[in-house]
Amino acid sequence: MRKMMIALLLMGFMAWMSPNQAIGAENNFETILKDGFYGGLAGALVGGAILVFTDEPGDHLNYISYGAAIGVIAGTVFGIVQTSKSMVQLENGRVTVGLPVPETRTATGLTGSGGTEVRVGLFAWDF
Repeated sequence: MRKMMIALLLMGFMAWMSPNQAIGAENNFETILKDGFYGGLAGALVGGAILVFTDEPGDHLNYISYGAAIGVIAGTVFGIVQTSKSMVQLENGRVTVGLPVPETRTATGLTGSGGTEVRVGLFAWDF
């Protein structure tokens, strides 16, 4: 037993000391897919938590699937909004269409009075 514990500790130490690989930036599709998946998991957990407050939880198991479906939709929309900066984007010869993200900032006019400015990017071109 003692030899097995020493071997496990040694293997754990070696795994901890091993060099890590550098991982590049993920692409937009991967981000949207992950956000949708995690949204579905979170929605299923919320749907399962709502079962605690029902009188007959066995009769309302569909709350879990409803929560998962709403979570997938919300997570996917969040991923699309997170990855897209403009409505149409031309990058490296590829055209992508997405939801524009509104940007707000404080603007000063000619008179010096401040106001709030809202901008939405409709077209972006990286060259």
